[in-house]
Amino acid sequence: MTEGLAIEIAERKMKELGVGDNYLIRLRHFQIPPASKIELNAENELLILVKPDQYVKMYSKAGIFNLRDNRINEMQYIHRGKTWIINQETKRYLQVKIIQVIPNIKLK
Repeated sequence: MTEGLAIEIAERKMKELGVGDNYLIRLRHFQIPPASKIELNAENELLILVKPDQYVKMYSKAGIFNLRDNRINEMQYIHRGKTWIINQETKRYLQVKIIQVIPNIKLK
């Protein structure tokens, strides 16, 4: 998913949730060390994964994204709530880009 598509999805999702144009968009770029993970708390936000590497694993209450697991029927690019991003590579840092959508009001 490109940054442009992620922003378009964010705009539509905020309208669906009744937020309208009352939100902020941030591009976040993480460097995750080999075989480690980060945790994000996005209870009232959306996190949209952009151009993921094959070694990225991302999961939340919204679902999972993991290209290395062929047992997953549907990958989720949009996450919400407590979210973990895992570097499944053991030898190199991963570059992970996320569009963070922060409404100025609480989501439904």
